[in-house]
Amino acid sequence: MQSQSPLAGRPAPHLRPVGGAAGTGHGGGLGETMRGPSGLRHDPLNSPLGGGGLGGQRGQAPVDTDLPRFTMTVNGGLRGPGAVGAPAMLKGLTPELNGLLREAFTPTRPKQQLNSLFIGRTDTLKRIISAIEEERAHVILFGDRGRGKTSVANAIEKIAGQAGYLSLKLTCSAELSFEDIFRHFLKKIPSTYYRSGIDNPFASRRSFTSFNELLPEGGFSVTELNEVLSGIHATHVLLILDEYDRVTDEDFRNKLAELFKNLTDSSIPVTLLVVGVAENLDQLLGKHPSIQRSLVPVHLPLMTDVEIGRLINAGAENAGIAFAPEAVDRVCEFVRGLPYYAQLLGLHAARSAVSRGSTVVERDDLAYAVTRCLQEAERGIVDSYARALAAERRAELEDVLLACALCPADSYGTFDPKELAGPGGVPPTKEALGILERLCREEYGGVLAPVVEPGWTRYRFRNQMMRQYVLMRQAHERGQI
Repeated sequence: MQSQSPLAGRPAPHLRPVGGAAGTGHGGGLGETMRGPSGLRHDPLNSPLGGGGLGGQRGQAPVDTDLPRFTMTVNGGLRGPGAVGAPAMLKGLTPELNGLLREAFTPTRPKQQLNSLFIGRTDTLKRIISAIEEERAHVILFGDRGRGKTSVANAIEKIAGQAGYLSLKLTCSAELSFEDIFRHFLKKIPSTYYRSGIDNPFASRRSFTSFNELLPEGGFSVTELNEVLSGIHATHVLLILDEYDRVTDEDFRNKLAELFKNLTDSSIPVTLLVVGVAENLDQLLGKHPSIQRSLVPVHLPLMTDVEIGRLINAGAENAGIAFAPEAVDRVCEFVRGLPYYAQLLGLHAARSAVSRGSTVVERDDLAYAVTRCLQEAERGIVDSYARALAAERRAELEDVLLACALCPADSYGTFDPKELAGPGGVPPTKEALGILERLCREEYGGVLAPVVEPGWTRYRFRNQMMRQYVLMRQAHERGQI
């Protein structure tokens, strides 16, 4: 006798099958009725992607024996004489159209310009600008991966530059030391901003090109750096340290904390904007309570469905195509506010539509895009997902994991297991709670992380991109794109 799903038979309106329509027999819960063959209206694996196993059937199209080639040379983006055929993954795409789509949807590249393709984040930008301009405070911008932190940092760099700030940005790495990074910054601050003899007209003037020349050779202390920065006048310098989570040197973190405090205490016209992947400030800066008053933490939330829809439609308009409303809605349901996956799904779906000669992206194109996203998912997510479900009663595990992905979450991605059954639903059973606890253990993939509170435990996906992977994987396997 088959065991019943721990969530079956519950009034769970928001736990309908991914893509299931009301009244179709698939909208009442997460039981066995959701399970079935991959019923995509067209087989996205029946394409030059090849037929690798995500549960779909192999296509019967003739095998393409032509060797894939690059279609554009690097000299000005013009098609070279040796280029044959279309881009390697899809037929029917010209290099010009492919380039246009890459500019419209940029999942792997942050937005560089303030234009119609920069969507949303108004409240975040206002908070950062207010902290810098009105409070003269340093800012920490943090959040999970894929939320667009670097795009926001690029926008702040441009907006500050328009207001007359000297905005300088650098991407951190484990190889760069504290001295390396700040020498780099100081090389870009010209000597024209040096205070020189303003305070003392009888003082001798120094002849140099950049502020870096004012530092001693070799290593230098935070106090010496602070002294050099105190010579800045006639501007306000904004230093942006992106991807600060890549810094692993504890000495670096300690020196930066000391610099925060020194700059604040001495009222030097230099502001730091530190950007990194983290759940909280301690993960980025370590435990330095003395600098908390010098900082304004800004957590970057997930985007709203309205913003995701605007992002998709803005990219489509820029590329000269359109997304069917139902395709936009499905993208919003899959990405759950994460702009990275919105851009990635938008790019692949648009390529699919253009390759078949259409200017409208339909759900069949979205099915292709979902398949591409699953094939390109990072190995850590795929491995964790496999370990999570590599046990007996896989169907029940899938139902609970999907329920977690569908469950309403706060801006940090944390959800309450009481809401797994939807508004007014029956509280989760001990069996369901036991599965949640098991999914937190490494031997079961460590998919979830507990968030312990007095008298109750909430949960979040350890890797926030797992939520989107679960939604797309389950929709693909259940034939409900």
